[in-house]
Amino acid sequence: MEWKYPRCLKKGMTIGCIAPASSSDESLDAIQQICEEHGYQIIFGESCYRTGLYGGSPEEQAQEFEWMMTAAPCDAVLALRGGYGTMRYIDRLDYTAIREYGKPFIGYSDCTALHMAINRYSRLVTYHGPMGVDFTKSRNEDIHHLFEVLEGKLRVIEPLPEPPRGAIGTELGDGILRGGNMTMLSMLCGTPYFLEDDSLEDTVLFIEDIGEVPYKLDRMLQQWRLSGLLSRIKGMMIGTFTDCEGDEDESDYDIGYEALRYMEENRAVHLSDPFVCYVLTGHGTPHQTLPLGGHVHFRYISNTIVLSPYTEQRTCLLYTSDAADE
Repeated sequence: MEWKYPRCLKKGMTIGCIAPASSSDESLDAIQQICEEHGYQIIFGESCYRTGLYGGSPEEQAQEFEWMMTAAPCDAVLALRGGYGTMRYIDRLDYTAIREYGKPFIGYSDCTALHMAINRYSRLVTYHGPMGVDFTKSRNEDIHHLFEVLEGKLRVIEPLPEPPRGAIGTELGDGILRGGNMTMLSMLCGTPYFLEDDSLEDTVLFIEDIGEVPYKLDRMLQQWRLSGLLSRIKGMMIGTFTDCEGDEDESDYDIGYEALRYMEENRAVHLSDPFVCYVLTGHGTPHQTLPLGGHVHFRYISNTIVLSPYTEQRTCLLYTSDAADE
């Protein structure tokens, strides 16, 4: 099954907001105001008003998520927040219907489980981007960037925060961007919702996290090393690791260095040399919106990431033609 990009958003369209993981007491009025300032209407699912640990029972959250991604009167689905809960119902969703409707889904953190499941079984591009809790005046740049990506405009992410590692001197590295929160990815490893085996050699794996000390991050890397994952992926895109410093004994831990070292171990001769690049995306700001499942191009010399397709015209044509083909 070929990858499918969601349709471009246009001013006047409607965004559906739900709490697919934990519940939230965020101001929905503030979220609505910012959406309207960007030219969009918004509707809120019942989960946005629920209290307690989750945005509903697994059955309620599955039903709401699937409805919002399909027949609901909205054109995109925005997670209100992360937290915990999405893994409780990813096995209850109709991924064929989600692909057919082709709506963009936006979220991060615990929403990684939904990204991975939709990417794998719907072959639909999703977006690692700001959630409802991030729709504040102080996050104007992040939100502006989110809507530019959803509207299908060309995005070159530059400058990147650090020089790349690995196959320096090569003009271009490209692949299918997958991933999200590192802890969530590790929880999914070994389940039917992790990366499919035949996709690994074309995968650029994106990771970010919050509140995990270096030895825990390294434990997850070891899991991926021992499983053979790291020796097969094309490269790794490392986002922001917020509050992950650890104690003095771990102060020199460099996850990019360690990841590249493991990617180079036991690597098959037919595979290209791996690389590591860095992007300001994760828990906090700046938060560059990334297309998970999208074809991304990393340019070593200029240290930039180009999000495919290359032009606004081609992007909108690609999105609409893909939808028409279904």
